[in-house]
Amino acid sequence: MGVLALLFEVYLLCRQWHDPDSLGRVMFLPFRLVLKIGKDGAGAEADTLRFVRKHTTIPVPRVYVSARGFGRTYTLMEDVRGDELQFKWVDMSAEQQSLVLEQLRDYVQQLRKLRPPRCVPSGAVCSLYNKALRDGRITSGRPLGPFANEAAFNDCVVEVAEPFMDPSLLPRIRERMRDDHRIVFTHGDLAPRNILVQGYRVVAIIDWEESGWYPEHWELVKALWYPGFPKKNTSWVEGMKDVVGREHEADYRTDCELSKHMIGMF
Repeated sequence: MGVLALLFEVYLLCRQWHDPDSLGRVMFLPFRLVLKIGKDGAGAEADTLRFVRKHTTIPVPRVYVSARGFGRTYTLMEDVRGDELQFKWVDMSAEQQSLVLEQLRDYVQQLRKLRPPRCVPSGAVCSLYNKALRDGRITSGRPLGPFANEAAFNDCVVEVAEPFMDPSLLPRIRERMRDDHRIVFTHGDLAPRNILVQGYRVVAIIDWEESGWYPEHWELVKALWYPGFPKKNTSWVEGMKDVVGREHEADYRTDCELSKHMIGMF
């Protein structure tokens, strides 16, 4: 692996010199490798993949080498072979869909049992190691946080929505946003496009850039925010409510009162 790491570093230098616009790319390489280039300034996806792989049985790509530089993150990882669930879900039988959801329920439960590293203050909403978050639902890519608690996180969610709706509505919405959820580790984009399957077996959960320590309802908010197919597909919507917890439906509806006005932002 030492030789591989050296070759990887040389490649990064060459890439930066010849292709300064390589940000945000996923490149599929020989030998079943994937190179993912993302923005720096928030928690690194590679750290999350290693953490989840070490402490759970959730299938995630193996990270071989990772680095930061030039305002970017670089992750060389395993190319897991599988089909995106968004292209298979509607053709699955009800029994097959149920088997997929059963696996996802187990994975969400494992994430929620994880304990924060010592560097994460109690109650903080942040990425894995108390760094800034990325969340497409809130800022469409700009880092935000870390936040001392859920109240500060909710204040940010409301503040970002203000330019897109009648400000007089915001105080009443904010009053209905709970500040006392458990803070749990959350994938943050558990949508069908980020779930790879072979048949009905989940072989990988990918794209952990938006993961972190969030209020426990946020997994449902993000899983239903942009699933990749029409939300009228009730089997996914109702299934994910069961996976994450139907006690969070009211929180999801409250968030929709904000997000439905923000389409032009994303």
